[in-house]
Amino acid sequence: MTGPRSSLPGTHVIGHAPCFGDPDFAVADDRWKTGQELVAICEPLLYVCGGCLYRAACIRQVLPAKSGFTGICGGRIWLNGAIVHALPEADSSELPRPVIRKSCGTAAGSRAHRRAVEQQCPRCQPFYRPGPNPLEDEDQEVAQQLELPEVP
Repeated sequence: MTGPRSSLPGTHVIGHAPCFGDPDFAVADDRWKTGQELVAICEPLLYVCGGCLYRAACIRQVLPAKSGFTGICGGRIWLNGAIVHALPEADSSELPRPVIRKSCGTAAGSRAHRRAVEQQCPRCQPFYRPGPNPLEDEDQEVAQQLELPEVP
């Protein structure tokens, strides 16, 4: 495709975002080994998203859940398409609108929305339970690695 990036449909607004073109918002794999290191790298930059008017548009353009994105997008730190940290003012209404499925209105429907990192539909809202944070799994793995066997 030729021409300026701003000519792409739906991307002209994102070009005005304060992070536009900054490679630090998509962290290279060789800069971190664990999700906690990723958060340590990204958290100092997250303030840029604080007053940004384009957080929802950013998520719509990058599609971090679908693409398995790792880095900062829409006021959140993503690890392989999962949110691991977010600004306190990040609102779920910035996430993609829910896809209505046959399972909507059940706990399974709510989990499907969560896995797709989209808003909960009104029918699934009563069943919503926050999912596990991938960083919590890392904490457990580290704790298991540090345990020493008992000596008789």
